[in-house]
Amino acid sequence: MTTSNPIQEKKQQGSFELHCLACKNPMTFSLLDLDQHPIACSECGKRYSFGEETLKRQLKKFATLCRAIQESEEILGSGGIALTVGNDEVKIPFKILLTRLKSTLDLSIGNERMVISFRVEPVAL
Repeated sequence: MTTSNPIQEKKQQGSFELHCLACKNPMTFSLLDLDQHPIACSECGKRYSFGEETLKRQLKKFATLCRAIQESEEILGSGGIALTVGNDEVKIPFKILLTRLKSTLDLSIGNERMVISFRVEPVAL
């Protein structure tokens, strides 16, 4: 029988990071945390709720997409993308694009803009 290790599951899932709208402190949370309401800033205590099913579904899909890109690095490493500008064509290897890929979602909450980043390989716990 295999027992579940929450820390290991969190690492496998990846983690999200956002900056608190009140104090700008970075907050890290996982997909597993989305079902726990609310997530609080450790600096100022401001609470964030991800209870809306549409938002949770989109965050989960975004995490899946980011992991799929990361897992496809071996295949994408030998491919590329070509951009045509006028008569010139610029070929960019996916390997270069992957090293510069920022996995972020831009959200609007009221009149404020919030950026949520996703890390496939989160900082060690």
